[in-house]
Amino acid sequence: MMSRLTRAWPLRGLLLIFAIILAVGLAYSVAVEFVDARGKALISLQERNAAKDELDLFSIVDRAEGRHGLILEVSQQAELNGRTSVFALKDANGALIAGNLKAWPASLENNAFWLARRNVEGRSELRISTRRLSDGMVVLVGHDNQALESFQDTVIGSVWVAIAIVAVTCILIAMAITSLIMARVRELSATAQKVSSGDFQARARDRRGHGPFDQIARAQNMMLARIEDLITGLRIVTDSLAHDLRTPLAQTRKYIEDGVLSGGLQDKQNALEAALTEVDRTISTFSSLIDIARAEGGLSRNAMEAVALSPLAQGVYDLFQPLAEERAIHFNLQVTAVHIHGHRTLLMQAVSNLVHNAIKYAPDGGQVDLEISAYGDGAQILVADNGPGIAPEERDDAVRRFTQVGVDTRPKGLGLGLAIVEAAARLHNGKLILEDNAPGLRACIILAGH
Repeated sequence: MMSRLTRAWPLRGLLLIFAIILAVGLAYSVAVEFVDARGKALISLQERNAAKDELDLFSIVDRAEGRHGLILEVSQQAELNGRTSVFALKDANGALIAGNLKAWPASLENNAFWLARRNVEGRSELRISTRRLSDGMVVLVGHDNQALESFQDTVIGSVWVAIAIVAVTCILIAMAITSLIMARVRELSATAQKVSSGDFQARARDRRGHGPFDQIARAQNMMLARIEDLITGLRIVTDSLAHDLRTPLAQTRKYIEDGVLSGGLQDKQNALEAALTEVDRTISTFSSLIDIARAEGGLSRNAMEAVALSPLAQGVYDLFQPLAEERAIHFNLQVTAVHIHGHRTLLMQAVSNLVHNAIKYAPDGGQVDLEISAYGDGAQILVADNGPGIAPEERDDAVRRFTQVGVDTRPKGLGLGLAIVEAAARLHNGKLILEDNAPGLRACIILAGH
């Protein structure tokens, strides 16, 4: 039985329920004690005031009607309220002349007020008050604790019943809330376990609500989607590396083998230079992949600082201006003073990649434009050319790693240039937009302000 209960309710859940029961019971016990104390105090105050009023009444009757009227009044009060109260009147000689007492309590002063006496003519406890009147007469008024006992039996009993109802209701509500919380936690935990088992497409159910667990589920799904993208990207990179690096490595080996087998010194030199070129190409590929990985993994955020984009653009312009002049390309620079919080080196490489592509694909005598401008709280970097451009259906493929489009008539590269640009844009909470320049391509990097 206990094992089944433990499976349905984990030990911590049971401890939580027991703790709630204990806390509720303690709180209600304190509440009952408080009600009891306040009730006793209120009843005692009312009885004290009633005793004083009764004594005042007897004094008024004594002054107005004399001994005969006082005896009559005491007798009437004893007859009417004899079950819960005692009344007595004695003369100056100590003889009882009216009331429902058989004997005057011993050692009782003539002007006492609210004194406790036990076992007075079979009553467990009395609160007695006396007052000396004219002609040496003394009147006595006493009240027992029946009113208090009635309060405790009726009111306090009802309070305990109400408390029991509220306590049970609170416990049931606590169990329902705990069950709901545990169900949602188990659902999130089950999703995490599926992912840890290799199911990267597992997602928590989105109830489209606004509660904390709905927010956690959406955040978890976003995290899992990002993890799936990274794992997919890593798989693609691994497959692409295995595929694309096989050729340069085989070519490098062939060059080295040709150099080893060749007889002439010049042939060996040529083979070494060719092998060195292939090695540089391989190193460049790995360096580009490292830059992308650092950008997509957020590692480059540690090197972010305040970056002025105008000097950065000027540096790119100065670097590629000679290359543009060789082909008579009009390379135009238009900048606005903009500062962002960014990664200077990665931004420099991203802009350089766009400019290099634009110059490479622009026709001889063509035009390339580099513009820096403000964009909301951030910045916009625009590189445009009048080359062949990229067809709309190929633009998504153009930013993928090791993928090239529109290169039939141009030297084939690594296919990582635009992938680095897009990774740099995402690192800065921005995006890369490829548009038609009619003719040519407009590559726009949107960078967030923070």
